[in-house]
Amino acid sequence: MASSLREELASLRIERPGNARGGDRAHDRDRDRDSSQWGPGPVHRRRRGLGLRLVSLLLWLIPLGLIGGAAAIGYKQYEQIRSKPEVNIGLVQTMTLGEAEKLLSAKGYLKSRHQAMIGTRIAGRVEEMRVQERAQVKKGDILAVIEHHDLDAMLLQRKAGLIRAEAELEEAKVDLWDKDRQEKRLERLFEKNMTPREDYEKATAARKMTEARIDALEAALKVMRASIDEMEATIRYQMHLYAPFDGTVVEKQGEVGEVINPMAMSSSLGRSAVVTIADLTKMDVEADVPEEQMYRVAVGQPAEVSVTAVPTKRYRGRLWQITPMGDRTRATVKVKVEILDPDDKLFPELAATVHFLPDKNWAESDANRSFLFAPREAVFEEDGHQWVWLLGSNSRVEKRKIEVANSSGGEVRVESGLQLNDKVVLNPPRGLRDGDSVREASR
Repeated sequence: MASSLREELASLRIERPGNARGGDRAHDRDRDRDSSQWGPGPVHRRRRGLGLRLVSLLLWLIPLGLIGGAAAIGYKQYEQIRSKPEVNIGLVQTMTLGEAEKLLSAKGYLKSRHQAMIGTRIAGRVEEMRVQERAQVKKGDILAVIEHHDLDAMLLQRKAGLIRAEAELEEAKVDLWDKDRQEKRLERLFEKNMTPREDYEKATAARKMTEARIDALEAALKVMRASIDEMEATIRYQMHLYAPFDGTVVEKQGEVGEVINPMAMSSSLGRSAVVTIADLTKMDVEADVPEEQMYRVAVGQPAEVSVTAVPTKRYRGRLWQITPMGDRTRATVKVKVEILDPDDKLFPELAATVHFLPDKNWAESDANRSFLFAPREAVFEEDGHQWVWLLGSNSRVEKRKIEVANSSGGEVRVESGLQLNDKVVLNPPRGLRDGDSVREASR
């Protein structure tokens, strides 16, 4: 009680004004004296109380922080293990109207209507190549020359034999003239009984022998001329390779110095062809149509052709031939679709896809104009508007309003609300809400 009274009296002490410096010192001495006499003052007690409150606050924050971290970790684990609805996902993509409205599609490869591998009928070595790939050739142009020096020598020999035979024929004709003259002279003498019959008959026989010799020489000349013509034809048509039609060199198999063997079955025996030419102005797609889908197509039906090597363009096509033979191992029928507007980007053996169209109006439209299409199973109507559930990168869905155009196929043409490669939920389940986490169904 006395101690408490002293502390209250000390707090009521009046400080006298004076020298600021001296007053401060006196105040400090009085405070120190009071502190030493009566214990800690109010200032010390306030500082000590603030420190205790900070320590107490820290002691409370530590367990609260631990509890919060554990709760966050537990929530994440719960999110991972809790059941998420499984949904099928479709992709928003760009397609032409032909791709979207197709009756059916068939894959195949480009073929030229006129294509040929040019080789020789006899084995030989390439002496000269006159064309390169992509070269434009006309019918009758020389593509390559095969070595034929031995044939040239044989041709010269036969021509020399022909000259010799012609000379012998001229000699035989002169001899015939002489034999005929002798026979006529002896005939006149024999009629006058001035020479024996035997001499006259010998002269007649000699003339006939000369005539027979002339006939033989003339026949030999025909044989020689035919032999020369044969050798020249061999050199011209077997040692020189010509273009059989107007076209483009699409492949050059042979090089100068290589052996061309028409019976070659492997590279060790030489090549079987020198060049391959094709008419790129008449291109077809050879495709296989399943047997059960043949009722959907007919000769003259329009089509749209997409070529893998030219992804930015679509070509107009027309079914012009259905091969009257099925493939029972694959249950397909081969068809040929003519490309109506080919360009220099198309080559044989390129992969292509044919989309058979329902009517000619599609074939006459702009085949290269593309639009956004979404799967029809992803679009649903609510409150008079069309909606889709859009899947985000965090596996959460968002309800998105879209505008669509009329479409009769399995895809819906999207005017606004979606972008290329957006993922949408197919046949969305009931009860799906914005922000729900889903998982994609395995395909």
